[in-house]
Amino acid sequence: MKPSDFPRPARFRDPATPPFRDEHGNYHVFSYADVMRVLHNREQDFSRDPSPWLPDGPHHMALDFMWAVEPFALDGETGRHDALRHVVEPWFRTRAVRTMEPVIRELTVELLNEIVSAGAGQFNLARDLAYRLSLRVICRLTGIELEREQWIREKLDEFAQAPSYEALPLQWDAQAYFWQTIAKRLTNPRDELLDVLIAAWKDDRITDVELLGYIYGFVTAGSDTTGTSFINAFSLLAEFDQLDYARSVLDDQDALRKIVEEVLRFGTPFPTKPLFVLNDSQFGELTVPAGSVLNVWFAAANRDEAVNGGVTQSSPNEFDPQRWPNRHVALGWGRHFCLGGDLSRLETRILLREALTRLPELSLQEDKPFTRFAGIVDGVTDASFQFDQHAAEEIVETDARVPA
Repeated sequence: MKPSDFPRPARFRDPATPPFRDEHGNYHVFSYADVMRVLHNREQDFSRDPSPWLPDGPHHMALDFMWAVEPFALDGETGRHDALRHVVEPWFRTRAVRTMEPVIRELTVELLNEIVSAGAGQFNLARDLAYRLSLRVICRLTGIELEREQWIREKLDEFAQAPSYEALPLQWDAQAYFWQTIAKRLTNPRDELLDVLIAAWKDDRITDVELLGYIYGFVTAGSDTTGTSFINAFSLLAEFDQLDYARSVLDDQDALRKIVEEVLRFGTPFPTKPLFVLNDSQFGELTVPAGSVLNVWFAAANRDEAVNGGVTQSSPNEFDPQRWPNRHVALGWGRHFCLGGDLSRLETRILLREALTRLPELSLQEDKPFTRFAGIVDGVTDASFQFDQHAAEEIVETDARVPA
């Protein structure tokens, strides 16, 4: 498997795939136009609320996050989406990037130095760096102790690798740990994202289940999707002989932004979203009846010519780190656009700059396995890279001699 080989049949990344009904009775749409029609949802024909198609009984706390609700409820009343989003949107808009940039850089350098100190000149980007970094950043945001890093990683893997939302494990132990974390923060408050959530909970602006949904939703979105984007960035740049180009533009913020957007578009870690159909809907020759589940495929829409915004440039089936404009939907759209998108982009730019500077001659080990899996997030387990160990040690030593 190459980095550009994805773990699903090709039709799920092809915008020309006709809408269809699968053997389980679920429906699928792929083109940019169809996906954008659903995302705009002007007639309120579709709902992200999974309750109509989930099994009876308890469900995973992530399904109480704002990605599973709408501004309208299924009974016609006002939904919870806007209220939930407004709790944290000011923090993300005004403070997330400003307060987290030095933290992200510190965590990034710390992990890169660990890799250099191992002395091997090679590492598994997925296991040793990408998912560890994204998780450590989100742990700082949500109050999770770094001592629980491995345990929370196991919980996230259970979630990300579930074959469907119906099959998600309940993870009662994670719920119990989050309540312990909340109790500790109530005793010793800070001025971080978790405190914003707790304040809203204390003021009855969010419920118990919504508080847990927030924490788990931020943890999994901030760790799994961002971590996979880290891996996609280096692996795709390596496969398509663009690492030297990336090294040449490390001081060009506009160029780095274009690289990050192309990585998001081409890789699309969160490939699809199931929605409940409220009214009979027509997609080409396919009628999707009310009461059905409709999967919108971001991964396919992101290969549609429409992402080029009418500008003549390379085919969307090609990985082009200089593509612009780049109208992908990897982070959602409109009211459901990912609140943490700018933070994730910042993390990727910092990692690119620090890793390509501190790990000289970084390259993909093409003779070793590259392994992806399909799940709620299409992640990576194996991505082997090598670098010049001696030159990297010299950089670490030089840093150590520079006064703090």
